[in-house]
Amino acid sequence: MIGCYNRRDMTRPFAYAVWALVVLSLVAGEAALVPGLAHESVASHWISSFAAPIRGVETRSIPAPYPTPSPRTPFADLVMYQPALLPRFAADLAIRANAPRYDITLSLEEGEKPVLRGVQHVHYTNEETVPLAHLVFRLYPNLPAFGGAMEVGTVRVNAMPAEPVYAANRSAIYVPLRPALMPGQKVDVTMEFHATLPTDTHSGYAVFTYADEVYALAGFYPTIPVYDSHGWNVEIASPYGDVTFTDTAFYRVQLHVPSGLTVVSSGQTVEVTDRGDGTRSWTVVAGPMRDFYVAMSRDYQRVYDFVDGVRVNSYYRSGQEKGGEQALHYGRTALHLFSRLFGPYPYTELDIVPTPTNAGGIEYPGVIVTAQSLYPAKSEYLELVVAHEVAHQWWYGLVGSDQLDEPWMDEALTNYCAYIYFQHTASAERAQYIKKVAFENAYQELQRNHLDRAIGGPVAGFCSQSDYVAVVYGKGPLFFDAVRERLGDTAFFAGLRLYLERHRYRIAYPEDLITALEEASGQSIDDLYNTWVRGEDSQRDCAGER
Repeated sequence: MIGCYNRRDMTRPFAYAVWALVVLSLVAGEAALVPGLAHESVASHWISSFAAPIRGVETRSIPAPYPTPSPRTPFADLVMYQPALLPRFAADLAIRANAPRYDITLSLEEGEKPVLRGVQHVHYTNEETVPLAHLVFRLYPNLPAFGGAMEVGTVRVNAMPAEPVYAANRSAIYVPLRPALMPGQKVDVTMEFHATLPTDTHSGYAVFTYADEVYALAGFYPTIPVYDSHGWNVEIASPYGDVTFTDTAFYRVQLHVPSGLTVVSSGQTVEVTDRGDGTRSWTVVAGPMRDFYVAMSRDYQRVYDFVDGVRVNSYYRSGQEKGGEQALHYGRTALHLFSRLFGPYPYTELDIVPTPTNAGGIEYPGVIVTAQSLYPAKSEYLELVVAHEVAHQWWYGLVGSDQLDEPWMDEALTNYCAYIYFQHTASAERAQYIKKVAFENAYQELQRNHLDRAIGGPVAGFCSQSDYVAVVYGKGPLFFDAVRERLGDTAFFAGLRLYLERHRYRIAYPEDLITALEEASGQSIDDLYNTWVRGEDSQRDCAGER
């Protein structure tokens, strides 16, 4: 979520103004890249690729309280998800063969207060080493930062009725498992749900909303969080920062929506069917992916290109074609660069889509959300946003981490990768200037204000949003710069490739990242980790006291 730079004529005063805007508008899903500146269809080839939305088609709401589940057996075989992966990565399906499998049927009812109605079947395997007495689902629309409302209807466990218990201010439900699910055992859970969308951009970063003719559907389905040594992760996220901590899963999603809507989503569209009632059914498969996202609008148009076998789709609103073309160029460039430096991107598509989000940009698996306000032809900040969000496809998407408790692992690393992008695409002077303005100046400001602190720790532990941005997005990348300077480029990038190789599609913790860098280089970085991440000598409270 940072923007585009004109290499020749970005003056110092203008640069500071742009970076200041970044600090105010970035942060959360991707609101804060810089602080201080702050389908191919199986049945029909690329059926989801429409150059422009279909117009003039009469639409009407979909009747019935809940859609009828698809008669197709949802978990027959992993091969159904293969269209979402490039052919050479088909074997990756087996890496997460026991990952959760979601089969979701979702209908949209348009109106003054749009409503989503869904039925989802989840096939879950206990991959833990302990019995599970409950299965937990997060209801993200009920979080204050989402501003919506979600309710769960009938719940069945292996076809037997179950009574869920709401928790975490109704942002989670506990579904009892009787008897407890033993390690290695499997269970099928079916639930009905419905959610009401807010119709403004006043809640958080407007990630779940209908505004300015765009449906933004982050967290639209009940989602299983990570279970780890602390149990189920059901904490309520801070108003700023990311809200999800999830394992990778497989998805088959069927969307019943008015025919005029263009659907942009994670994964690969495999079928689009006219239902004969003014609606269309979009069938999408995805996985292994950490989440599933959807955006829709009647006003979306698109340009696309291919890089390393991946189709990059760049959507834009009417009159913003130039911005769409710029975003496509930046996305292609970043995807190719990071695939070469870290390891290949395994999915068939990457979508870049503008929404009315209040963040500069937000990462989702296979989808980059950008603020549509950045799409005038000469936005000075779109390039940085796209580079940052593309890097998140590796550090968050392919390698997961606890975004709520250890945000430095993905955000600081991703922001440093945005700097690496400019090292490869801009002059050395420009890249160094970006580093100074985005990272070094932010760090020096912390020190001057006696607010310096470790980059590690949970989002909730920061005193304010501006403190979080300055530390994680500004100071944080300097930790990785110090590590790179000590190890040298060859060992540093070898360490990141090893990190990806070991934890692809899985969850990583701080020791996993440090171990990969040390093993690839044969050098210890414990002192750097203790100084920058743990901050043993620099930790201060919110008043600036030790």
